[in-house]
Amino acid sequence: MSTRTIPLRIPATEMAQEEIRKQVAFLSRAVGNVRFSEDGASLLFDVTGEAPSDLDTSAQQLANQVARALRSLERKVVFTSPACAAPQFAPELDYTGIHFLGTGQVAMQGIPLRLFRYFDRIFEGFGDAWKAGPLLTPTLIPTKTLSLCDYFRSFPHNVTFASHLREDAHVIDNFRKRHQESDDVDEHALGDMERPEACLSPAVCYHVYHLHENQTLPAEGTVYGICGKCFRYESSNLEDLRRLWDFTMREVVYLGSREYVLSQREISIEMMAAFMETHRLAGEIRTASDPFFVAPEAASKTYFQLSSDSKFEVSLMLRDGGRLAVGSHNYHSDFFGRAFHTNIEGAAAMHSVCMAFGLERWVHAFLDQHGAHPRRWPDAIRNAPEFQK
Repeated sequence: MSTRTIPLRIPATEMAQEEIRKQVAFLSRAVGNVRFSEDGASLLFDVTGEAPSDLDTSAQQLANQVARALRSLERKVVFTSPACAAPQFAPELDYTGIHFLGTGQVAMQGIPLRLFRYFDRIFEGFGDAWKAGPLLTPTLIPTKTLSLCDYFRSFPHNVTFASHLREDAHVIDNFRKRHQESDDVDEHALGDMERPEACLSPAVCYHVYHLHENQTLPAEGTVYGICGKCFRYESSNLEDLRRLWDFTMREVVYLGSREYVLSQREISIEMMAAFMETHRLAGEIRTASDPFFVAPEAASKTYFQLSSDSKFEVSLMLRDGGRLAVGSHNYHSDFFGRAFHTNIEGAAAMHSVCMAFGLERWVHAFLDQHGAHPRRWPDAIRNAPEFQK
């Protein structure tokens, strides 16, 4: 292993550092442990194994581009919890009951599973204020749907394709014979596959927009409550419960006019702020951006998202000085309304907002701050039915 130190033309701000970390890992699978010097003037990362000869140049170009694009932006914070004044953390991070079964794949039991179920129940209840209609969505999503969501242009690095062997007896039998004594799929398997017509869904809200394709929705708006598995490949950024390839998302999705969905987002942010207070969680609700792919237009997309207040994340503090985005309140404008030809009665294209929670991330952040012993927890959760067994 070697460590690369990449000097930057201008120091990267806190926001720029966050965006650079998201993207550098996709320059090569050999990259890991991305970090910055204390003054933000240098990018550092570890390299394990063989790396591209132009890795340092590519990393420098990427970091300079992002640092330059975001240098004048200031993060907007709409809520800071009282616990931030003197954040408390458990003596140690107790992962008892959490089992890693593969890359970005986890099983849970015991206290972590009870926490998972608690957060799922509470966040499902957030939708009760709107009588959110429950919706069960599939794990697979058509490639055509993801294309309409602009996923293949904005987040190709995160896509997990679903495929199968070609419906050809010779191909299938040859595959079977090659794997008679094999312990894993061989290097020729991909060539036996059919072109994917589906992917593993990266976000459950996409199914809602697809559901209403070519429809006109009532003027008063429509709200859904959904929970489902999501899949986003994050290369070397995959890390314990904080970043999984296979994770669970609970969402409340609002469809309607611009005024309607934005007003509901304000209410949802207030609900989350109250939740953070009662659970004594140290964190903020603040502007953020999605991890767009390393491309010439990525910096401009990130700048727009950060400057337009289209995404507010719930960011909780961690013992190592870092932060973890455990949820978000996202405004998509009329993008999905136009993409799926969905209108609002008496108006134009549908606008949308989704309030989303990554349940495994909530488990991690809560254990980090409050520990795994319920007797030390805030009353709101210690007395919950999930912990009265």
